[in-house]
Amino acid sequence: MSNSYFRQSRDIELSTIYYIETCFNADWTGITVVKSFVNAYDATLPVVCVELFNTDNMWKEIGSTSLYNDYTINIDIFAKSNGQRLDLADYLINKIKDEYTYYEHSQTSGAPETLTRTANGRIFVHRFLSDRKLDFGVEGVDKRDLYRHFISYVVKKDSS
Repeated sequence: MSNSYFRQSRDIELSTIYYIETCFNADWTGITVVKSFVNAYDATLPVVCVELFNTDNMWKEIGSTSLYNDYTINIDIFAKSNGQRLDLADYLINKIKDEYTYYEHSQTSGAPETLTRTANGRIFVHRFLSDRKLDFGVEGVDKRDLYRHFISYVVKKDSS
């Protein structure tokens, strides 16, 4: 690994967020992509929240001290309507099913809020875990939760 400020787990999450933001910016208007679930409640709908939820560490081979990691990515969609929820979910599945670029991230000197990206491999979907509507009922539910959708999938970084 290069002298990246961030480690691989964080780079997987940031690369995924960057990829999804780039896709939405090219194909949609008015979609906010956030990293933290808490931020989803502060943004104007529709909102897509992306986070690395879990890292599963496995030995590459017996007797080795090298690990092979699987990363679980969770995406929460907060839509304005049921139709929009379905459209956003289908769009995301069709985008993430294909591989996307893995970037190593570092902070820019003098401006730590600005990230520098260096492409260093690909991220592949290993398996989908969930693609479903979240139903909290209608009575007393926050308007942001009326049209929620949840996608969860496992990715691997190529070994290059």
